[in-house]
Amino acid sequence: MNVAAAEPSVILVVDDTPTNLEVLFNFLTDSGCKILIAEDGESALQKVEYASPDLILLDVIMPGIDGFETCRRLQAKESTRDIPVIFMTALSETVDKVKGLQLGAVDYITKPLQQEEVLARVQTHLHLRNLTKQLQAQNLQLEQEIEQRQRQEQELKRQYQRSQLFAEVTLKIRQSLKLDEVLPVAVSEVQRILQADRVLIYHLRSDGIGSAVAEAVLPGWTAVLGHKFPEEVFPEEYRLLYARGRVRAIADVEQEAEIAPCLVDFVQQFQVKAKLVVPIIIKQQLWGLLIAHQCRSSRNWSDFETQLLQQLADQIGIALTQAQLLEQETRYSQELARSNAELQQFASIASHDLQEPLRKIQAFGNRLREKYSETLSEQGCDYIERMQNAAQRMQTLIEDLLVFSRITTRAQPLVSVNLAQVTKEVLSDLEVSIQQIGVRIEVGELSTIDADPLQMRQLLQNLIGNALKFHPGDRPPCVKIYSQIIENSELQFVENVADVDLCQITVEDNGIGFDQKYCDRIFQVFQRLHSRSAYEGTGMGLAICRKIVERHKGSITAESMPGQGAKFIVTLPVNQLFLDS
Repeated sequence: MNVAAAEPSVILVVDDTPTNLEVLFNFLTDSGCKILIAEDGESALQKVEYASPDLILLDVIMPGIDGFETCRRLQAKESTRDIPVIFMTALSETVDKVKGLQLGAVDYITKPLQQEEVLARVQTHLHLRNLTKQLQAQNLQLEQEIEQRQRQEQELKRQYQRSQLFAEVTLKIRQSLKLDEVLPVAVSEVQRILQADRVLIYHLRSDGIGSAVAEAVLPGWTAVLGHKFPEEVFPEEYRLLYARGRVRAIADVEQEAEIAPCLVDFVQQFQVKAKLVVPIIIKQQLWGLLIAHQCRSSRNWSDFETQLLQQLADQIGIALTQAQLLEQETRYSQELARSNAELQQFASIASHDLQEPLRKIQAFGNRLREKYSETLSEQGCDYIERMQNAAQRMQTLIEDLLVFSRITTRAQPLVSVNLAQVTKEVLSDLEVSIQQIGVRIEVGELSTIDADPLQMRQLLQNLIGNALKFHPGDRPPCVKIYSQIIENSELQFVENVADVDLCQITVEDNGIGFDQKYCDRIFQVFQRLHSRSAYEGTGMGLAICRKIVERHKGSITAESMPGQGAKFIVTLPVNQLFLDS
């Protein structure tokens, strides 16, 4: 029977009798095993040092050290104690067998040797040896797998811990969008998590000079805040490296060969023994550095700490960007408020300082026409008439500009407004023009909405007045005013408020119309599609309408074709008070 596996088993035969060695060598080799020979215990111990056998057949009685001593020495060494030993002996006393087994032997073969017995015992113990090796390999693999899983679990725990810490610090950093609050919170939280002696944020200016803008330092250590970093301690090559994302973890500044001597001297002023530095990048530009210092002793910074600091530096960069945007928005808001105040001041000036001279021009023009019209020539009377018309147009323009400027500066609170009642009042004001032109007015159903009542009146008066102005000359003029309630989901008009109802107000006429390509132009300030000689007006009416509609969070548009009338459509939220809340 072949006792060898895929690779031949190695058996060391130790015997001082050449005949026994020859017999064992021949039939064990024929069985497929690789045989090593040793004639005494000393040579056997030497052979196992460079060729570890799978099994040892060991004679008990030998010159020099006997088999018992040889077995004892094999069992005493870590590298050989697992090699199974079978004693070969003519000793038959039970005490001798017990002694051998106590020394670590696995079996006995009695001399004279019987080939069948030897092969059977060798086969058995080689099989056990192979099973033992397989079990050891499996145990080793299992231990490796367990170790790998433990590492994975530890990494998952670190990632979870990092995520928790990251989320906690990020929340605290982003609770404020003011620079003077963001930076102190950031360094305090980082110092708490890393248990560092000092954490600071270093801001780099464009001229190469930097300074600490925020710091958290434990008592007993010198504060860095307020000290400027000379350019030589942070040269251009350093700035380029950090701009590319460089991270610097230094366990001992005195043992770090790459640190410039001047930088070593500088950090030693602040008792720094170890430091961890990560860049703060804003809009792909190096804004500064997030720095942790250890002052008590050197410190080996872990990957966990380094990665956490990198993530926090990224969040600080985002917070700084948001804070800068808030500052810009605040400045813009202040500038807008100042601009509105100036606009209101202009409105006041226009109301008084511009209209007063106009009133004098009109008054003296009337006196000239009343007292001297008979003595003036026809051309002189025409000059006075032109002057009066120009003054009247200027007054109308000033009034329109006042209305336009006061839509937001002097707006009234929104209340419930009955559009039917407002339309009735507007038509009453326009009654003379309606009768003179002979316009048929058709008023349909009109809703009640939340709005500024005065501005709704201005809106409808401009739209209806516009329809009267551009009436057709070849057919009876007609103006229709009506409204309907629609769901916002149909138009998606008011963002993020899908369930608010909308009121669509329509003012429709059969007048001269206009080309649809001018739809946007007609709502701009001072935009006219016709000459002043053909149709009166300042070009402000529809611009006023649009500004009123925008103030009410609505939209206005028009549909028209030349000679086929025009339709103006105003869409406003019904519940303005709901939107404001």
